[in-house]
Amino acid sequence: MAIQRLLVVLCVAWPCHAFAADVTELSEEAYLGEMPTVLTVSRLAQPVDESPSAVTVIDEETIRASGVVDLADIFRLVPGMYVGHNAGYFHTVNPTVSYHGLTDAYSRRMQVLIDGRSVYSPIYGGVQWSDIPLAIEDIARIEVTRGPNSASHGANSFLGVINIITKHTSETLGNMAVLTSGSDRKGLTLRHGGKEGDLQYRITAGLKNDQGIQARNDDKRIRILNLRADYRLNAQDELEFQFGYNGGDREEGMLEEDALVFLPRTKEVYNHFEQLNWRRTLGPEAEFKIQAYHSYDVSDDHVRSADLSFLPVPLLNPRLAFDHEVMTERYDLEAQHTFAPSATTRLAWGGGLRLDRTRSEVFLGTDDTERFRLSRLFGHLEWNPVQRLIVNAGAMLEHNSMTGSDLTPRFSVNYKLAPGHTLRAGISTATRTPTLLEEKFNMRILIPTAVPGLTLFEQQFLNPGRLSPERITSRELGYQGQVGALSLDARLFHDQIRDVIAQYRIEPFPHPADLTPISDRTLGNRNSSDLTVHGFEAQAQLRLGSHTRIIGNFSHIRINPDMDTTFTSSSEASRFEELQASMPVNSFSLLAWHRFGSGWMGTVGYYQLGETKMPGDGNHVDSARHWDLRLARSFTLGRTQNQISLTSQNAFDYDYQEFARYNSMQRRTYLQYRVDF
Repeated sequence: MAIQRLLVVLCVAWPCHAFAADVTELSEEAYLGEMPTVLTVSRLAQPVDESPSAVTVIDEETIRASGVVDLADIFRLVPGMYVGHNAGYFHTVNPTVSYHGLTDAYSRRMQVLIDGRSVYSPIYGGVQWSDIPLAIEDIARIEVTRGPNSASHGANSFLGVINIITKHTSETLGNMAVLTSGSDRKGLTLRHGGKEGDLQYRITAGLKNDQGIQARNDDKRIRILNLRADYRLNAQDELEFQFGYNGGDREEGMLEEDALVFLPRTKEVYNHFEQLNWRRTLGPEAEFKIQAYHSYDVSDDHVRSADLSFLPVPLLNPRLAFDHEVMTERYDLEAQHTFAPSATTRLAWGGGLRLDRTRSEVFLGTDDTERFRLSRLFGHLEWNPVQRLIVNAGAMLEHNSMTGSDLTPRFSVNYKLAPGHTLRAGISTATRTPTLLEEKFNMRILIPTAVPGLTLFEQQFLNPGRLSPERITSRELGYQGQVGALSLDARLFHDQIRDVIAQYRIEPFPHPADLTPISDRTLGNRNSSDLTVHGFEAQAQLRLGSHTRIIGNFSHIRINPDMDTTFTSSSEASRFEELQASMPVNSFSLLAWHRFGSGWMGTVGYYQLGETKMPGDGNHVDSARHWDLRLARSFTLGRTQNQISLTSQNAFDYDYQEFARYNSMQRRTYLQYRVDF
């Protein structure tokens, strides 16, 4: 049945007689020349039709043509991916970017890397997209592995991996300035790149003031600074150093009539990282490299409650206030050796060590620093026994201080039916380590009163720990094809997820005898029932010469409890219903641009999502669609290259909501001017 469905899709995409005719017109060399090379999936440089998993490549041309100013928006162009802005109220006023759903405001089941450095949060899971010290203008390409990839990148590479690859300093020599102004947002980015002998470097600085969505307390004032230096020691050795900083004010909180705590407020965040890479070239197919990085992130939040005088007891203070500082720090060291053992094989292997330090008195119920230690060994082998057959096999062995040891293997076979047409069949496994919030979230709000011996409290979360990692086994059948100017990537997938970590209500919940609870809504986390995620997704790209390009994506996804699932409580069943609805059944995106004469370029983007019901701070959102329009003009002025563009998001002002009904995205129009000199 799976093969029949795939063939139906292919015949719909191309008439079968044209399929047969065009195959003979495309040589093997021309075909390979058209296929982009990916670096992320197996840690080996491979054409996309030889990689062990489906992958979406978003290049610099696509990023610039789309006109995005928020990095998260670009992932709307990945089939099966969901983007929701301003998701939540408490340390979550931040885009949610998830693959195949199964998420609340924190997208915990996808790994995100920047030049190989993980920005996955150990306490929340997922990524704080607004807090990444990165300018969009410095991105060379983005590779998105659509499927589990723990074999290459370890735990939390569960449903997919995003790897953002920045430009080499040789590509950014000279100066650049970008000014953005429009609907409730302003921004300025400056960049200088230079060269001194064998040293090349760039410095990028930026400011952004984003007033977010109307009727929300979600303004962001963001400052970034990024430095990269590449130094060629000799013909074999190269050093790369990076430094990044992001800081500024973020607004959060609910309206007073809707909240007991978490009122509108402004918090300060800042983070920085330092990264050093050493690469030694050992031969045409051989390399040894070491990567080391350190990152530090602090959120300084002063939280106050609503007026509590309505409670039927006299209070010492009708308003409560507490400091909610969250600190995370990471040290990571990794080594990798790549070589070709024979004429038909290539191998990448290595290992790494990591230490995470986290402190959050409010979330974790202690002012102690939590430490998480991780060690790993990995290996990936590519074997080309005959001309048309590629076999990929790999595995990761990890040990961490929270859940112990895990082995996550992957195996796939790619067979080239003819030049330009490849079938892929694969099976992969992955794990997801519980976040600190899932394992140790212990949040209690104390309310002192004027009555002797009476202290009220609300125990919001109480996690006993001892969670097991989530586990996934993913099977896929994929097709990668190219006929002339049209390329297609289609896949059928079936994912079985075990030991799903889900919230449940603790009834009754334990509490000290000297404290009086004011509610019984205490939540905890535990390993619960199993899920299956299955469906079909496809991405197509059409290039008409050098002037026109069209990218289309479609996904159909079903999330269901395993047939043997039995729920132990109504809250657990309700949580699983939310997980089922956390991804639209059908979603579609289209981006098309055309270069006219005299430097003009026009872009049209169309995005359509089915209904969702997000867990946590989210709720039911109906099916929605919106159009983005962009018009740009490039011109030369003296020795400078200039571009001025006008972009309108949700250009026709449709009633478009994401994640929750309170996140209503109205038309946003902004003007951007870029000059390279």
